[in-house]
Amino acid sequence: MQENSRSELDSAGSEDQRTIAIDSVASVRITDTQADDKAVRRMRAIGTVVFIILILLIFLGCGGLYALMKPGGLNLGGTNQGGITWIRSIYGHGDTFDELINPTSVHFSPDGDSIWITDSSRFRLVEYSVAGKLKRIIEADRESNGIIFPSRIAISPNGMIYVAQQTYDQVLIFSPDWTLQRTLYVEYPTALAASNNMLLVGSRTGFAAFTADGDLIGMKGVSADEVDTFDFVSSLALDSNDNAYVLDTYRNRYLKYDNEGDLMYEVLLGHPGNEGIGGSRDMASSELDEKYSANLQVPQGLCLDGAGHVFIIDMFDFSVAAFDAETGDFIDKFGVHGERDGSFYYPNDIHYNPQLDMFASAEATLGRVQLFSMDSSSGNLGASLRRQLGDFLSACCIPLLIILLILVVYYVTKLLAKRRQDGEILIEAQQEREELDDPGRTDESDQMIQ
Repeated sequence: MQENSRSELDSAGSEDQRTIAIDSVASVRITDTQADDKAVRRMRAIGTVVFIILILLIFLGCGGLYALMKPGGLNLGGTNQGGITWIRSIYGHGDTFDELINPTSVHFSPDGDSIWITDSSRFRLVEYSVAGKLKRIIEADRESNGIIFPSRIAISPNGMIYVAQQTYDQVLIFSPDWTLQRTLYVEYPTALAASNNMLLVGSRTGFAAFTADGDLIGMKGVSADEVDTFDFVSSLALDSNDNAYVLDTYRNRYLKYDNEGDLMYEVLLGHPGNEGIGGSRDMASSELDEKYSANLQVPQGLCLDGAGHVFIIDMFDFSVAAFDAETGDFIDKFGVHGERDGSFYYPNDIHYNPQLDMFASAEATLGRVQLFSMDSSSGNLGASLRRQLGDFLSACCIPLLIILLILVVYYVTKLLAKRRQDGEILIEAQQEREELDDPGRTDESDQMIQ
């Protein structure tokens, strides 16, 4: 009995020793795991701080870059001059002669993402993105596309392209993929406007209306009616109802016709240039202001905005005048004279981009196209926000991509670390279970303790 009791005591002592050994091993492992967890948490905290600092530095860099590229740049001392907010200028895509532009007309693409420029002196049409990047050049090639000396361009909302060639008395009609569809013969075409249903072609003595495919609808020109007698139609526009707006340069006026060709109103813009500079010499200032409220000199370009306004740019007044499209009432004039970006220097055309609430002006004298917005045009807040967001993304796309890459790397690394830690915990738990179930390993623990 004593031997049995001694055996039971020895057995009980061995079990206690095993338990102590297992607890000791487990305690060591828990302590090591806790130490590892603390080190991982410390590294994560340091990494998070570094990451936040890096993000802040990148955003500061983005802000600085955007400040350099935003309207006004560094040249103007402000973002607004005379109601004109300058966005950017396009002078060409290089400094050699064949890379510069001599813009005679400008026209935004229907999607609003690019602008077409007629570069007549270099016998081509040039497309730039609204961010100022060269996209495409259509070279003159009489055999393949019929283009010889392009002077004006218009694009309908559905993408049909119309190119006027003044010196060749032609208007070329292209499909959206620049396949020549038809050639119209019009004496000295000076202006174009296009909708999905109608094409207007201006000339020195009037204008004509065609279907979108080029079939003649009717004409307005020299007639017994003084109102329908024109002296150089330099610009045309069509609204959503196909009402026509006609700029008569040397008679210094613009007119609005309905889609049946009936006159809706006539607005006198200033003293008619074809009457000579002495025509209004004897008129009192108050009488002059009442008769010619806008007091323009040589109006050259006309367009419609998204808020129900007519805008007319004047070559010698160095300004843009705004009118109510419904009534023809004069609203205000904008712009200042100068060669700096944001000023006007003998501008000869204007067009409006409804998708981005943005205007473009052509200045052949300086060989530049200016993109700008105006205080009076506020018909589409969403378009204005898209324009500003597009400018920000254009300026900061590379830093934003870096931030995105850092975020991806950070979260992937964090996910992998968590998975690795979970795997290590599972392995340790498995090892502990195996030690509890394996008597041989328990005996080894006993020996180590003894």
